[in-house]
Amino acid sequence: MLRITAHSTGNSAVLLKLEGKLLAPWVDELERSINGSSGRPTAIKLDLGALTFADAMGIQILSKLIHGGATLTACSGYIAALLHVEKP
Repeated sequence: MLRITAHSTGNSAVLLKLEGKLLAPWVDELERSINGSSGRPTAIKLDLGALTFADAMGIQILSKLIHGGATLTACSGYIAALLHVEKP
């Protein structure tokens, strides 16, 4: 189960809070949350503090977002290790 909460932070930026498990069936839903009805935001911030697990496809989309300029505002040590990033 994955819960995605999107918050507009102004200037077409978005903060996405992910809670639960990011598994392959939810990757498309995450992409839809990013694109929304008004198109892709100019800046993406990811709050992964409540993300407990991500499978290979989940890590792949998160890595793609981070390499594309998304920033992490919170992340567990486990998810940071999977992403090969330093914990924010």
